[in-house]
Amino acid sequence: MGILQDIAASIGNQDLQRLSDGDANFDNTNSPDIGRLQQMIKNIDPEKLQQIFASTAAETDPQEYSDHVTPGAGGTNPLGGLSAAALGSLATILVSHLRNAGASRGASGSPIDQVPDLQTKDPKQMDADDVAAVATYTQQNHPEVFGQAATQVAQQQPALLHSFLGKAALAIGAAALASHYIKMDKRAAK
Repeated sequence: MGILQDIAASIGNQDLQRLSDGDANFDNTNSPDIGRLQQMIKNIDPEKLQQIFASTAAETDPQEYSDHVTPGAGGTNPLGGLSAAALGSLATILVSHLRNAGASRGASGSPIDQVPDLQTKDPKQMDADDVAAVATYTQQNHPEVFGQAATQVAQQQPALLHSFLGKAALAIGAAALASHYIKMDKRAAK
């Protein structure tokens, strides 16, 4: 069996189609759809995953994403519920990708300098509000960098993906991943 058949067998063709249609349950972090998403993430080329997450960032409504990550907005606080280590890890991933993006573009300053309402630029000292500010800024202004950060989170700490992306972005990303696998499976069948 090839990798596509393995994925279809482990996730199921109907579930793959359902995810592709955007009909997934990401309200609950224990949802089987989270496991299906993680299975797809494990088996995709990292560059393709970055492209999908960058596209996901661009397609996700900026206000909806901001409301998701901003502590207290809409009665949620997904970042505030993380341990200090997990929050620091997300902050480090985001800040390092933003700094690398600035350096690779030859910019004199880092994009991190442009993040509004940031109390500190040191990811080890960032609280949930700071991480939310960096995540929101990156999603809105540098979707390709957001895609790189989301890929790293997905591959290294998949349990943080729900807190980082939120259900709307997870649904968009899962639909894009499932569509990618369905297209690849159709090509392989020919």
